[in-house]
Amino acid sequence: MGKARIAFRFGHYGDCFHGSQVQPDVQTVQGTFMHVFKKKLKWTNERMPVAFASRTDAGVHVRLNGGFIDLEQERWKAMGAVGFMKAVGHQIPESISLIDVHEVGGNWSPRRALYRTYRYRMECMEKWVEPNLEDFTNLCSQFVGKHDWANFCRTETGRSTIRVVESCRPWISNERIVGFEIVGEAFVWNQVRRIANAMLSVITGYKDLELVIKARDNPDVEIDLGLAEADWLILWSVEWEELPDLKSEEPDIPVPDKSSSRWQEICRQQQKEIIIRQFDIIQGRY
Repeated sequence: MGKARIAFRFGHYGDCFHGSQVQPDVQTVQGTFMHVFKKKLKWTNERMPVAFASRTDAGVHVRLNGGFIDLEQERWKAMGAVGFMKAVGHQIPESISLIDVHEVGGNWSPRRALYRTYRYRMECMEKWVEPNLEDFTNLCSQFVGKHDWANFCRTETGRSTIRVVESCRPWISNERIVGFEIVGEAFVWNQVRRIANAMLSVITGYKDLELVIKARDNPDVEIDLGLAEADWLILWSVEWEELPDLKSEEPDIPVPDKSSSRWQEICRQQQKEIIIRQFDIIQGRY
């Protein structure tokens, strides 16, 4: 009996999981889907039946990611997309939002995405002071292009650290800079968080822009510019040629209330609210 490759898109709250990629003895997003497909619904016996487009660390919220599962063709035809959404939607926790599902070609892989877009909310970082827009736009532009990002990632044995960043620009809400948006075909581990910390170092005057450029252009010389927190990072979207784009209205982001000693905790709640509202908008319920 033939197989049908089923692509599904989803988002999740980053503070509810120990990252997206399956790990032993801790709750992850991939592990949750695997448990649903294998144990709850008994749709597959494969050891690793679920693959995702992008892996994320604990604390990183995800507005839109994607994965696939191979199902028996007869089962898929019997339930279709509506049946899939209902069956899986009833089994996954509220911390995961299943967005849509499509049958794709048998060689389709979520890893072969056109673009991945991340947004980092820098205004929630300690010592952030909103910079001049022109200066910040220029700072963002330093991270565009093809480079070896060895100084801006957690390296992995046998994996190249060369990536192409298509764009990096200020993230604006209500005419203020809240952070930056960065787009590329793929990113190396911790790349966006290390870029965020490098940007903050320049904005606060702790580091010179020349040092950041040196770190970018001299990957063989170890220059550690630090790692920003995961809490303010959102995997905003992943785009594939075979799947329709999912657009939504820009979120209205409140100004951090720094009069409170717990202002960063308020920001963390706002991060989740941004994701919740995006889920509702994308799924047509808001």
